[in-house]
Amino acid sequence: MKLVRTEIKAEIYGTEYSIRKPTYKEVEEYRGELMKENENSNAAEIMSNFLDKMGLPKQVFSQLEIAHVSEIMDVVMDAKKK
Repeated sequence: MKLVRTEIKAEIYGTEYSIRKPTYKEVEEYRGELMKENENSNAAEIMSNFLDKMGLPKQVFSQLEIAHVSEIMDVVMDAKKK
C-alpha cells in the first residue's frame, strides 16, 4: 500500500487552485474551533482560515458564492451525497 497526499484541482472563476485534503489532526482542530466559537470569531472566519491552510487563499474565499463554499467543503471533507 502506498499513501499519498490528496490534492484537488479546482478552477474558481477562471483561476486554478490546488487544494489539499486535511489531515486527521487538522479536521479535529477545525471542529474544535467551531465548537469554541465566540464573539471574536465566526464560523465563516474559521472556515476561511481552515481552507486557507488547505490552499484556498482568504481573498478568494471571501468572493465565493455560498453554494460554492459548501461545494468546496463537501469535497475537502469527503462529504458523500445521498
